Amino acid sequence: MRTTQDLENAGLDLSPSALPSRRALVFLNEKARSVAPNVQRVIEALKSRNIDVVRSKIPKRSALPGIIDAHRDAVDLVIVGGGDGTLNCVLQGLVGSGLPLGLLPLGTANDLAKTLDIPSDLDAACDVIAHGHTRRIDVGRVNDAYFFNEASVGLSVALCRALTREAKARFGVLALLYNAIVLLLKMRRFHAHVRMDGGDELVVRTAQLTLGNSRNFGGFLATDDAQIDDRLLDLYSVGFEHGWSYFDAFRALLQRRYDEARSVFTLHGKRFEVKTRRPKHIEADGEIVTSTPAVFQVVPRAITVFVPEPAPAPSA
Repeated sequence: MRTTQDLENAGLDLSPSALPSRRALVFLNEKARSVAPNVQRVIEALKSRNIDVVRSKIPKRSALPGIIDAHRDAVDLVIVGGGDGTLNCVLQGLVGSGLPLGLLPLGTANDLAKTLDIPSDLDAACDVIAHGHTRRIDVGRVNDAYFFNEASVGLSVALCRALTREAKARFGVLALLYNAIVLLLKMRRFHAHVRMDGGDELVVRTAQLTLGNSRNFGGFLATDDAQIDDRLLDLYSVGFEHGWSYFDAFRALLQRRYDEARSVFTLHGKRFEVKTRRPKHIEADGEIVTSTPAVFQVVPRAITVFVPEPAPAPSA
């Protein structure tokens, strides 16, 4: 696929109408708070950039792999307009398809878009797709479900259940923060048996056990060292054992230094086995997808995504 730089080097016209013509399977989650009023604008913006739109509303999760597979030889890319939950649904059919992914960040947290520096402005996001610069990224897998940002056991599962579509549509991130605070006051800790990369088993007492793949999840920032193409998953366990641990965890969040926080237990590896005394639900990218016992593992360079072109290196 030719990029903007290829066209520029060839001395060709870089106006939107002169960009290479491509055919895109476009999924728009019209239940997301910012999608419904922008559907026509999205279609027109893509068409003006020589992207022929094949539209499909978000169906049931079980139907998505079949839809993507049916179109894999008839389209050049897949474009998703919605939040991280919508992206997670599409991801289940995208892995193995060979189709690159374009992001239109129209959800609540837009964690993947933030990790990849996709602009929140709709026209600018369309420009990123049209210009064709790509990056290969890792995804995570928990049992049979893939995820972009994180997969978790504990507090976040309760948060998924508490956050209604209506609340997200009306209040956005404020609904996320409000429900998180309410659930923190009611939470119950549990014991998780964790084995990393086939090593010795560890037992942690936790309220929230998260396996992160990227630098953003749940509207929060991971450690500065976390990257979406480092071929690692990052485990974060927060127990909230004492009153001071709330402040310690919040300070770690602000500083993005979880490895040094007394209230946060961290590990970094490729494969994690997690068991709990009773089966506990697991959410991934805001969708409840499976339950413990579970195997979490990184799938290196699984997806190609359109991203902004890096700034040119300063001349010496």
